[in-house]
Amino acid sequence: MLDQETRTRIHEDPSVGGGNAWRKALELSPHPEATCLVADRPVYNLDGARQSEFSLVQLDELAEGWAAFHWDRGVRARDRVVVYVEDSFDDQVQLAALARIGAIPLLINGRMDPALALGLMARVDPVGLYTDADRLALLDGRHEKLAGLRWTVTDEEARGPGRRTLPDGALYRHADEDPVFLCHSSGTTGNPKPVIWAHRQSLHGPGWRLSVPEAPNVLLSAAPQSHSSAIAYTFYSLLCGLPLISFSDQTGAGVARGAREHRPTRILAFNQTYSELAAMELDPEDFTSVREWQNTGDAAHDAHIRKLLRHGHHLVDGERRPSSVFSDGLGSSELGWATLRRYVDRDTPPRPRFLGNPVPAGEVAVLREDGTEAADGEVGLFGLRSASVIPGYWNDADTYYRSKLAGYWLSGDLVYREGDDFFHVDRAVDAIRTPDGDGYSVLMEEILLMHLAEVRDCAVAAGHLDGIPTPVAVVRTDGAADPGDLLRRANAALAAAGQPALALLEIAEDASGIPVGPTGKVLKRMLREKYADLADYTATGTAAFATIGVGGAASR
Repeated sequence: MLDQETRTRIHEDPSVGGGNAWRKALELSPHPEATCLVADRPVYNLDGARQSEFSLVQLDELAEGWAAFHWDRGVRARDRVVVYVEDSFDDQVQLAALARIGAIPLLINGRMDPALALGLMARVDPVGLYTDADRLALLDGRHEKLAGLRWTVTDEEARGPGRRTLPDGALYRHADEDPVFLCHSSGTTGNPKPVIWAHRQSLHGPGWRLSVPEAPNVLLSAAPQSHSSAIAYTFYSLLCGLPLISFSDQTGAGVARGAREHRPTRILAFNQTYSELAAMELDPEDFTSVREWQNTGDAAHDAHIRKLLRHGHHLVDGERRPSSVFSDGLGSSELGWATLRRYVDRDTPPRPRFLGNPVPAGEVAVLREDGTEAADGEVGLFGLRSASVIPGYWNDADTYYRSKLAGYWLSGDLVYREGDDFFHVDRAVDAIRTPDGDGYSVLMEEILLMHLAEVRDCAVAAGHLDGIPTPVAVVRTDGAADPGDLLRRANAALAAAGQPALALLEIAEDASGIPVGPTGKVLKRMLREKYADLADYTATGTAAFATIGVGGAASR
């Protein structure tokens, strides 16, 4: 790990950004030949063999080889190349390679539906497509209609770039505002959008973190490797010299295996992974090394956090103490870095939907729709001013500028504040405008998880009864449960919290009952479609449900 003086110097160096982070890490490392990366899904090395462990020297040589590979195919600065492969560190290798020649990769999550992936491709007009055999089959030739596409290659066909170097003059030197890569939004509120990450902007959050002293860690990065959060933490880990485990199995069982095999001190994952872990019977021996769970994106539910804190340990003045710590942050691909942070330990009192306090990397506000600041306790739009915020969406200035208000970037979240304490209630598009008042689906989920012990996961969304919006819930339970009893208890808890009553509570038979996108976020638009007409709704399969005000029955 680099000393704090060097890390602070990196933070203050105006030349360092996402376009040269790997090369800067190699330049500064006191041990460039030491293993710095372990990938659970091996990637092709220079010689065409699969490899799992890499040093900074090897990563630099691999990025150089792939850069020459793309250069030979006519890829030049500002050209877009799509990377659409099974989740692995290969996403980030291709990013580093294409950035080396000033080209702009579009990294598409390998789990994304091919029709949505094609929509993203069409919006960026790529010259090349780097994919794998499975995704190529799913595309079924439809990508060949992309107007500017000149070549397609699979990783199996290429089998590594060979030992090559770029010709003189091919190395690109990024200006601050130059795009380095395109990732995409989650698609939870509609079609995914291509998100621009620029040279200096992409390192603002990791750079700020470099300036903050911390103990040495081994990070297991279980966010999708095409996602901006995984990329940002790769920049951070390589630049400060911390070992990184790139983990592509983001299921609860997969991360448990990763903890057992690699003994990380910190785990980075999304909320869906933590909800799966919380529902499992975990072996405490698998997590003895873990000091911190780190969440980004959607804030985690308190009920899930409490179950994870039982495992691992934390340090007090260098001494090992039982139980771990959970670090939670509200972030998104557009925000660039988590802008609010809270730390939860076993002694932290529950505070439903508490997001934490602002970090110094930006300025946050709660805004009314006219751009004025909301009063304490008043629900409004979450806004951020920060150098970490993206400079735009590719070929979509309209959406970009509609996401700004009074000089702030709007994350799409509804929050309120009490001084410097911020609380999350919902995504703006998911709020349920009922005749009895607004229902906030995320807050309602938190309440259900806190008060219904047998519920291990849930999703609340807007249904419609005779055209009137009304909340519905789909839940997964530990074992058999009576839906009518759950509904009565759920509505009692919701009423006590000032939230409207559920019109329907359905028990899902399996995980598919709560639909999620490729990044693990719940697709509430699909639930809204499913429950659009409650008067005619019939549960699918053998799923149990209970209703009030639907067909005149309290339960069926």
